Parts: sequence; structure tokens; C-alpha cells
Amino acid sequence: MAKIAINGFGRIGRSFFKAAYGMPDFGIVAINDLADEKTLKYLLKYDSVYGRYLKEPHGVQFLAEKDPAKLPWKKLGIDVVVESSGFFTTSEKAKVHLDAGAKRVVITAPATGDVVTALVGVNDDLFKKGHPLTCNASCTTNSVAPVLKVLLENFGIKKAAMTTVHGYTATQKLVDGPDSKDPRRGRAAALNIVPSTTGAAEAVIQSIPELAGKFQAESIRVPVITGSISVTTALVEKKTTREAVNDVFKKEVAKPRWAHVLKVTEDPIVVTDIVGEPYGAIVDTTLTQVLGGDLVKVFSWYDNEAGYTATLMEHVRRVAEGL
Repeated sequence: MAKIAINGFGRIGRSFFKAAYGMPDFGIVAINDLADEKTLKYLLKYDSVYGRYLKEPHGVQFLAEKDPAKLPWKKLGIDVVVESSGFFTTSEKAKVHLDAGAKRVVITAPATGDVVTALVGVNDDLFKKGHPLTCNASCTTNSVAPVLKVLLENFGIKKAAMTTVHGYTATQKLVDGPDSKDPRRGRAAALNIVPSTTGAAEAVIQSIPELAGKFQAESIRVPVITGSISVTTALVEKKTTREAVNDVFKKEVAKPRWAHVLKVTEDPIVVTDIVGEPYGAIVDTTLTQVLGGDLVKVFSWYDNEAGYTATLMEHVRRVAEGL
């Protein structure tokens, strides 16, 4: 059983805890967050999206250490730190966990520096190399990278673009207010459609180098508390049809490589139908389009919290297996 510590107990930190706690291959040993233990347990128990979580975090040590260099990872025998604070997304910052005694660090966001972007099903070979710092990129990256990988392997890709229609997040404002980086993000999130940016393009290229110079991405935030859909348009090399594209995805999801990552739906669903779904990408075959035999459009739903957590679970499992 791998000993796991969670640094940062926000939306993703708590979601990972709920998925991993009590699993036979994971032992959640410690949680580090600057909020007090009572508040963290309250937020764990009551969730406005997913409802109540009734398990008590027995045997878990709560810490409130601002400086990760002072964290007792060596003393606690921590194998993997799930770095979900959002603040330690460079190799220089994340390696402090290693210096404190952890064997591996998994960053739950796009990262820079000497960090390997490893996505389950997309570039699994990187897990075997035992890199101490890996990242699972973003929820949006995990919604589109599997789709692009399938298209690339089966049809070839000349170039592609993606727009994600994404539920609002804590980076936005509840009511109108100033935002020095992006004025649009300062507008009321629950009332507005907000054009935004995404780091998914860079992260996708890190995991699928063949798409360098061939892929771009953008984001549109909408008034939905969770649940998103990515629309991927690709100019493919091999002529195809809508039926052929859908058949390929139906066959692919049956392969072990895509377990907990890729799923197909043939029902006319809406966003509330995928809340809580444990998959990084749910391809909606009812929406697939092909124009002129080579312009392919694929829609992939994803719960940007629960779906991302499912891919994160598999990522951490692969990292732990390599110890």
C-alpha cells in the first residue's frame, strides 16, 4: 500500500481524498492545508455539488504548514505527495516535497520545468521511467488528449483546434470585481458566458509531441457549477465518415489503456447527466460530425472535478506501482 499525502485540500484535493480513502492500494496518511482541521472536515462532509460524504477521515494527520520544506514526509514515510494546492506547479517549487522526504510528487495542474506530463492512455510509457516529478495536467487536457490520440492513431491529424465550454471555477468572481490578469474573469461567474484561456494546448503537445505546431485551444466559462464539454475539430489525413469515427471510439473504449479515462455515450445527454462520472472524457457519438471526409468534429463531456479525479487516481496508481 502506497502512503499518500495531499498538499492542498481544495476542490481537487478533497475529490481525490474521497476517491482514494479506503482503497486497498492507497493509504492517505496526511493532509496539509492552511485552513484549520475543523473547517477542512466540514468541507469534506458537505459539498454543494456532490452532497454529503459520510466517512470520517480516521488515521489521517492534518497539518497546517506553509513551508513544504518543513513537512514531515520523511518521518511519515510518504511515497507520493498529491500536490493540489495550485501553488507548487514548477519543478523548483515541487521538488521541495522531495527534499522533505517524499519519493514522488504528482502535480494536479499543468506544470513547468523538469516535470513530466504523463497522461494515462496517452503516453503511459513515461510512467515506467520513474521520474520523481510528474503532472496530470488539467481536466480540460484530459478531456481532449485521449480524443486527439485516438484520431491521430486511426486517421492522422494535419491540424486541430479545441474549444471547451467549461463550468465556472474559484478563479472567477462571484460578483463583478477587478481582476488584474483578465478583466473578463472579474465578471460575475454565475451570470455570464466568459471567454477565457486554457493551458490545455501546451499540455496536450507535451503529451503528444506529434501535434507541436498543429494544435490550439481556447476556453469559454459558463454559469454551471461543474460539468464541461470539449469540442475538438481536426483536419485528418485519412478520409473517413461519421459512422467510421464513432466506430473507432466504440472499439477504443473497450481497451484496457482507456479504463477510467475514456467512455462513449450514445444517448442525447446534457451536462447534469455527467456530474460525478469517473472518466476524463465521455465522447458523445450523437454529436460527431464529419465534413467533406476530412474535417472531423468530436464532442467530449467531462466532469471537471470528478472526471479529472478519476484520471488522477490512475496516474497516482501508476506512479506508486513504479516505486
